[in-house]
Amino acid sequence: MIKNNKGRNRCKNGTVPKTSTARYSTSLRIAIKSVIVRLAVWGVIPAGFAIWLIQRGGLENV
Repeated sequence: MIKNNKGRNRCKNGTVPKTSTARYSTSLRIAIKSVIVRLAVWGVIPAGFAIWLIQRGGLENV
């Protein structure tokens, strides 16, 4: 959820932090992880390889 930065206390220096790139990278990671899981469920790639890809790619906390 994105925090509403409108109002009196936007930030200490008056600038609004950039949120578009953070949302894009998170949604991209979720999409990649879901593709890996679907391929493993369908039997296209082995489950052990899917687990290794998720752990190696830093996707386990997504």
